[in-house]
Amino acid sequence: MKILEIKECPKSSWFQPKQILYKNDQGVELRWDYIERIASQVSVIIIPRFKESGDFLLVRQYRVIFDRYIIGFPAGIIDGDETVETGALRELQEETGYSGRIKEISPPLTTNSALIRETACCALVELDDNAVPGPQYLDESEKIEVFRVKESELSSFLEKATARGDLISAGPWFVHMTAERLKG
Repeated sequence: MKILEIKECPKSSWFQPKQILYKNDQGVELRWDYIERIASQVSVIIIPRFKESGDFLLVRQYRVIFDRYIIGFPAGIIDGDETVETGALRELQEETGYSGRIKEISPPLTTNSALIRETACCALVELDDNAVPGPQYLDESEKIEVFRVKESELSSFLEKATARGDLISAGPWFVHMTAERLKG
């Protein structure tokens, strides 16, 4: 494959539509449309887990593009010269009111490499079991509910959310699928 051209399209404050003109290995010219985040910002997906119990912290967030609630992990954009670690802890506190400790940070991962040129890091964050959340600091576009969910109840929690009309984000579903389906 050989990229021949990338064309810029009209952009928004957050995303830039682009089109790649390229040749495949057989010499056929093809085009691919995608979206690129402005200023190539890195996002972070936070997987908060309580240290002793193993409970997960999930959010139910209204997303206007679906006009529905989405069940997912806290997530956000890394600001300016912030590190992934600092951004993950800031986003966790803003969205859930909880503070925690970074246990692990993934390398940059793709989230939908067919549609958007963006990477996200996953941050595994450990929370104290007796932690009490502080206030949330939400943007005016955010409406977020926070749920502490036992690992053994994750399946039923996601089923109930789906039954009420919520969409499930890939992160919690992958955790659920791995825990349930890959046991022996």
